[in-house]
Amino acid sequence: MFGRGGEELLACLDARVEVRIVPGVTSATAAPALAGIPVTHRGLAQGFTVVSGQVPPGHPDWTIDYAALAASGTTIVVLMGVRTLRAICAALVSGGLAPDTPAAVVADGTMPSQRVARATLSTIDAAADISPPAVAVIGAVADVPGLG
Repeated sequence: MFGRGGEELLACLDARVEVRIVPGVTSATAAPALAGIPVTHRGLAQGFTVVSGQVPPGHPDWTIDYAALAASGTTIVVLMGVRTLRAICAALVSGGLAPDTPAAVVADGTMPSQRVARATLSTIDAAADISPPAVAVIGAVADVPGLG
């Protein structure tokens, strides 16, 4: 999803290398699902938004409107955001998302070493003692009773 698939495809085509695309399931939905976190759930979230956390808020290359994201009413899924999670959470709170919004981080999704940390938007960065790869999920679905 945020990989370099398009760039690599173009490079192969430019080099006249035959390419076959094999679709897969994105970690943005697979890792949370395996941790018991649906990215949508009737009555809680009618959609989800996936963003890259590679560029933190305030960075010159930053393009995400966190206030709009906070107001979207969708589940927010952050890929590649372990290093920037604190800044992203702060930007979402500054943008109007409640600090007590449920949040979770799924590290090593689908692996035997998979770990899940659950907290709130204002505490998830401290609660999640994680290293990449990890997927963060922000929204009511991160705390669905009976799941996970």
